[in-house]
Order: sequence, then structure tokens, then C-alpha cells
Amino acid sequence: MQQLLYSLIFFLTYIFSLNAQTVSTQYGPVSGHLNENVFEFLGIPYASPPINNFRWKPPTATPAWTSPLMADNYAPVCPQKSFEQGKPDSVYTLAGDEDCLYLNIWSPDISANLPVMVFIHGGGNQQGSASQLTGGTYIFHGKNLAERGQVVVVTIQYRLGVLGFLVHPGLESESSNGKSGNYAVMDQLFALQWIRDNIAGFGGDASNVTVFGESAGGVNTGNLLTSPLAAGLFHKAIIQSAVPVITTYQDAKAQGIDFVNEFVMNGTDAEKISYMRSVHPDSFSVRMNSPLSGGIVQSAWKPAVDGNIFTSHPEAVFQSGNFNQVPLMIGSNSEEMSLSAPVTVLPYMVDALINLSVPLSLRAEAHALYPSGSTSEEARMSYVGILTDGQFTTTNRRTAQCVSLNQTEPVWRYFFTHKHTIPQLAMYGSYHGMELFYVFNNWENATLGQGLLFKPADDAVQQAMLRYWTNFARTGNPNGTGLENWPQYLSSDDCYLEIKAEPDGNQCGLRTSKSDFWDKVIGYTRCTSSVGLESQPDKKELTFFPNPTSGKIYLDLPQDLHDYEIFIYNSFGQKQQSFKNTDQIDLSGEACGIYFIEISSEGKRYTGRIVKTD
Repeated sequence: MQQLLYSLIFFLTYIFSLNAQTVSTQYGPVSGHLNENVFEFLGIPYASPPINNFRWKPPTATPAWTSPLMADNYAPVCPQKSFEQGKPDSVYTLAGDEDCLYLNIWSPDISANLPVMVFIHGGGNQQGSASQLTGGTYIFHGKNLAERGQVVVVTIQYRLGVLGFLVHPGLESESSNGKSGNYAVMDQLFALQWIRDNIAGFGGDASNVTVFGESAGGVNTGNLLTSPLAAGLFHKAIIQSAVPVITTYQDAKAQGIDFVNEFVMNGTDAEKISYMRSVHPDSFSVRMNSPLSGGIVQSAWKPAVDGNIFTSHPEAVFQSGNFNQVPLMIGSNSEEMSLSAPVTVLPYMVDALINLSVPLSLRAEAHALYPSGSTSEEARMSYVGILTDGQFTTTNRRTAQCVSLNQTEPVWRYFFTHKHTIPQLAMYGSYHGMELFYVFNNWENATLGQGLLFKPADDAVQQAMLRYWTNFARTGNPNGTGLENWPQYLSSDDCYLEIKAEPDGNQCGLRTSKSDFWDKVIGYTRCTSSVGLESQPDKKELTFFPNPTSGKIYLDLPQDLHDYEIFIYNSFGQKQQSFKNTDQIDLSGEACGIYFIEISSEGKRYTGRIVKTD
């Protein structure tokens, strides 16, 4: 019997060795396996475990090893409270292990020099993983994308929630630059450095790396565009259903102090952090709320402007032109919040949402754009529209415009409108994260998408998306033979590709009136070009004097300008004053500083900057 057992073990070892592939890395050899025609390496450590005294410390290199490391299973997810989109907030699981800084690689040819696509998962920066199960399949499994697109696919994990973003005085004293937080971002940068130094052994071209991510992964991708520490670590970027978001260091620090005080009130700051390092991570995770509760996007823990990883807020960095200028693809879905909005929406709920999110002076316009309706179906359509356009469609346009105006590299905008072909899901439209099934070509493996449920329309969408995404990763241009032409994005025309079974690249002006409306709601002022790029014929500079001024300003207006409005914004983009049909304005009541002036008339727009003195 024992001899039979030894023989079986030898046989299994021999069979595995036939399919195993060992690659050398800077830390030691790793052995993956052949999954049909793709070499698969799951669970490669890119950093030491951030546990015990290394909790809330920058990532460090893993200790070297000599024997081949078996990379054939996903690593544990990072600690989190996991909610599922479309289910009540009361339904969740606590999961994870702090030893979670691992990455996965799929390569169709380890001897090649292929484009590299690095995916950053979403989840509000508080949940999610590289091994996420959605719809009965590993949605980010990279085999099909790697094999069919002839690219090397890498997925990474990074610290989440308070473990990834805590800012606190007790941590500042440990830091060489006196700042704390952004540990999750450090993880992402460390992973990209690992990829740069090791990916050639897996058949990847370290000089052709595309970073892409969805939701919080898209936020993180966009943020990396603005970080000087990310320069040279990637060469193209794809932001899906997100825009870059970074909070102030002061706000992050106040949040961190309050959070720590919930656990320990007494002692020095250093003693408090020492105690927090002994707390089980589940005690942190359990305090989290759903990042998509009720369809309202909420990220409890965010990256912060620390003067090192991030020097300013994203739009200010884009406006300056001093960012990582790479080809950019950006887009969103047509019904982002359809799974997260209430199942039943009545007309009065649309009214309540408008009252909650729109100033009184603009509510009539809001009701015209998003009618409350007379049925639950009509009301829900408007409710989802408000949540989708206010949080995704409009913000995508702002980022696309600002980046395109301030870099010479191309920008490409998309709008995903494909609906699942089974009626039970088609009713939800193109919901948040749905496009990921098609990008990774894994809808065919999902419970409700496989076999006879996988229709020609699904196949058409996944084939098109795979080709657009991998063409972009290869050249910076998503277009290719046999594909509908995708027009390059310009802020002056807002042209885009609509992604569906038969893509449409002949459209310009994506939900323009609704996007303009949401810009008015927050008093948003569009970016201008800091480097003279992408001229806009309908946008002219305004002449006025004196400037600087202590109060009154006289405007030199074109003679053919008759019916116009004047808006004054502060340096944060907040509207301060408005006027109609006058050539004089008075800023005597405003504080000293920089203000922006905009005049709108019959589709024309004039802008300028004012310096207000005492």
C-alpha cells in the first residue's frame, strides 16, 4: 500500500513537471503551470507581508529564496468587509489576510517581448481582490485576454481601507519625510517596479506597460498619472468608470485621528499606533459601509496629497501639464448605478434625490432632464440617470477634457451601452463593472453567460473590446483592421466610441446637456490648455482692466455681444457671483486672491483670470 502511495505521488509529480514552467526573478525562481496554451503564475509575492510592526509601513522587498516557489494558487485577499453589488448592505462577509501583497501573471509566450497589461482591481479602495468571484467566475482571470490578445496580463493586490490609507501623527514620527498614509499607493508603485524589473522573464516588454483599472482601480490608475514617483513605470493608461480622486492631507489626518481614538484614547501618539498594530484587522473592516450604498459612490479611505507621492490635486496637476503624459483611454457605462439603486423607485424619490443633490435655482432644470415620471419604471430610469450622469458620465468628461488639453499624447473616450442578452439581466442595462466580463473575455465562463446563454452579441462585444484594449496596449491607438473607427478625443467636439454589439464611432457630444447641467451644479470651470494645445475656436480670452484690481473691473467686450451672462469663480472652481449684460463688475466684497471670469453668450465662451488685491 505504501509503495502504491509513493508511486502515485511520483506519477503526479511527474505529470505536474511536464506542465510546470520555472522563471527566474530577482528574488528567486517561481514555477507556474501551463493552462492550455497560456503560462499561468498565481500568487507571486512582490513585497514582504505588511504584518505586525510592518503594518502601516512602506512595502519592502521579499527575502530571497533558492528553491522554485510554486505559483499555482491565488493568494489570500487583503482584509476587507465585502459587499456584493445588487444585494442589501446587511449582506456581507469579513475576509482576508494582511499577507496579501501578491500578483498574478498570464503569458502566452515567455520567450517573447509582448505588451504588458497591469490591472488594478476596484472596490472603493476598501474591498475587492485579484481573485474576485463575480457571476460565478473569476472575473479578472487573465488567460483569455492574454491568449487571444497576445499580451502579458498582470493583476495585483494592494492594502485596503484603513490599512492602506491611515494618516496619523504617530505614523508621521516614523516616516523619513514626516508624512503618513498612501500605503496602498506605495504598494501599487512597488508592484510596478517589480514588474519593470522582472517581467521580461515572463515574455513581457518592460518598456511597453499599460496600467488599467475599473472603479477604485480606475481612480488609482488616474492618480498614478499625477504622481512623480510613477514616472516611467507605465506607458499607457485605461480608466474605466472612474476619475482620479485625492483628498487633502489635513482631512485624511483628522479622519485618522478620530478613527484611532475610537480604539484607544489614552497615551502618546506612538503608543496609540503601537496598540493599533495589535488589533485584529477584522475589527477595522467591520466598521466599513458599502462603497455603493443606495447608488451613492462613497470611498471612506482615500489617497492624500502628501507632497511626495502626490503634490497636488489631480485637476491642478493636469492643468499644469506637469504629469505623466501617456496615451489615455477613459470611459463609463450607460447605467452605472442600476444594480445599486433601490429596486423600487417611486416618483417622490426622484424629487427627494434632486432636492438632496441640486441647488434650488437649478431644480426645475433637473426635473426637465430627469422627469420624476408617473410609474415606478419611469422614476427608476431617472433615478439611475441622476446617479450615473452626476457621478460618472460628467466626471469622465471633465478628466478627458483636462488631460487632452494639456498633453500631446492622444486621449480616447468610450461609452459602454451593451446589455446582457438574457432578460433577467438586460433590464439593468450597462451596470457598474459589467464591461469587465467582456474586456477579460470571461462572460462566457459566468453562470448566466456560458453555453447556450452566450449569444453572438456577447461574443461580438468581447471580441471588439479585447481588440480595442490590446491594440491600445500595443500602440497607444485602439484602432485596427476590421474594427469600427474610434475617433480621437478632443475637448472641442467630445467624440467617442459607443461600445455595443456593433460599435458606433460616429457620435460626438455624450449626454452634453446633462453633463453641462452637473457642471453648473458644482460651479465647475473647465480646464484650459497650459501648453497651447488643442485650440478651441469658440473659446476666446477676455480683455478687462485694471488687473490686478482692488474692486471694480471694466470689461472690453465684442460689439456684437448683446445677451450674455458673467460668472465669477474662486480658485477652487466655486461660483462666487453672476451678472447679466453689464460691462462692469465689482469684487470689493471678495477676499484677496485669484478669481476666474467666464462670459457665456449664444454658444460662445470668453474666459480670463483676475487678481484681487486689498
